Amino acid sequence: MPAHNRPFTLKRGLLAILLAFPAHQALAANCTWNTAAGNWNALANWLNCATGNGNPAQTPGSVDTATIGAAGVVTVNTAQNVGTLNNAGHINIDAASLTLFSGANNAGGVINVAAGATLNQNSAFITGGTINTTGTGKVVASNSNSNFFNGVTLNGNLDLASGTGIELVTGGLVLNGGVSINNNSVLSFVGDQTLSGNGTIVLGSSGGSNRALSMQGNTVLTVGSNIVVRGENGTLGQVYAAGGTQSIINNGRISADVSGGKISLAPANGTTNNGVLEAQNGGTLELNSNVIGNAGSSIAAGAGSTVLQNGVALSGVINTSGNGTFRAANSNSNFFNGVTLNGNLDLASATGIERVTGGLVLNGGVGINNNSVLSFAGDQTVSGNGTIVLGNTGASNRALALEGNTALTIGSNIVVRGENGTIGQTYFSGGTQSLINNGRISADVSGGTISLAPANGTTNNGVLEAQNGGTLVLNSNVVGTAAGSIVAGLAACRTFGLLPTGHAKIMRVQATEVRHVPLHCHRP
Repeated sequence: MPAHNRPFTLKRGLLAILLAFPAHQALAANCTWNTAAGNWNALANWLNCATGNGNPAQTPGSVDTATIGAAGVVTVNTAQNVGTLNNAGHINIDAASLTLFSGANNAGGVINVAAGATLNQNSAFITGGTINTTGTGKVVASNSNSNFFNGVTLNGNLDLASGTGIELVTGGLVLNGGVSINNNSVLSFVGDQTLSGNGTIVLGSSGGSNRALSMQGNTVLTVGSNIVVRGENGTLGQVYAAGGTQSIINNGRISADVSGGKISLAPANGTTNNGVLEAQNGGTLELNSNVIGNAGSSIAAGAGSTVLQNGVALSGVINTSGNGTFRAANSNSNFFNGVTLNGNLDLASATGIERVTGGLVLNGGVGINNNSVLSFAGDQTVSGNGTIVLGNTGASNRALALEGNTALTIGSNIVVRGENGTIGQTYFSGGTQSLINNGRISADVSGGTISLAPANGTTNNGVLEAQNGGTLVLNSNVVGTAAGSIVAGLAACRTFGLLPTGHAKIMRVQATEVRHVPLHCHRP
């Protein structure tokens, strides 16, 4: 058969491809709302939704642009999709859902989401305007880094909990409602901005990958005075998607307040705290970056709860109540800088290190055990009405250890006491170290031994004593003043070979010199 008479055949693969295409491909339409009030689903309420492109007549869909003027009031009561929404009027989602596939310019506009209804962000931005939700109505963000709130006011609920969701914020967020975060979801802020309003962000149970107040690039995020960030598990301030320098200015309340949960505060450049950072109800707040505490702020641990300092520097006021504890991890990067501690510092339940600069006001207690260290760097004072207690584990318990060239003054209402450990020993760096004791140092547990050993000795204006069968070993020189004394209970007097009552101007104990110190021996 001649070639020109042969029937034309298509390869099966090519035919399948051609058949897969519809006769008319959907082209995006620019739909304009053309009435005052009406239903989204009524075609007559839209102009230009099917003009000149072969599309059938229809209301705006997932590839279309819908524009609603300031006078427009649109009701959505069936599931609707739109590509891009330009809204200057009012959209009332009374039932079902409205899903954004590209974004919404909502400047000057209002979107109302009724109970049981949903506004979905499917890789979409929302810029400006106000979103209101009622009851179980909510905004739901998909698991996409293309979801953005840009200068939005949210009076209601953003759901980042029922599934994995991502919301990135630019231009600030006014939150008068709630954001729930779970299932490894993310609420992240890009660039310097403020989170304001009267809202609450709640972290759920799913773990440390729940992220709130995470940041991208060079960002300073200010948390407003009426904002609460609380819940069970998650991380605050962690870098997300892009590096840079990130910091938080907290004027509100950050609270780990669910029993057994842990929230980590970790902005790379630290937190300036003008509000409250706390653990409550058996929760744990872990501080993983520096905190600068300003006047009126606090770090607080409620009854049964823990604040953990994990290798960071802190300043300001720390409060604990009941059996709530502030605990320092085993890190030489833990610093108190000019801290007032109204409560308990736990350096006893596990090995911990606390290094102090700028003085410490102690109105509570410090427990030291398991070879933990409380150290002071530079000339300063430990003052207040507190007690430091050495536990039973041995001489490697160190209280009032000293670093570099340091003269540490112990306030008149401070008591250092307990079973085993060393006071005044050099730690971390050499130099000349001395103590000025205006308080009470007491080895007061039977069978225990506390050594006093600052390299440049102790000036004693207070009391150095052994009681209750304990032993105080003086391993460096002591210079006493008229107000100072060394006091030993009966057992200790016998250890020193002294009579039950006595007085010595100069004596030697453990090859050190004790000068001008009254020595009193009496029954405990």
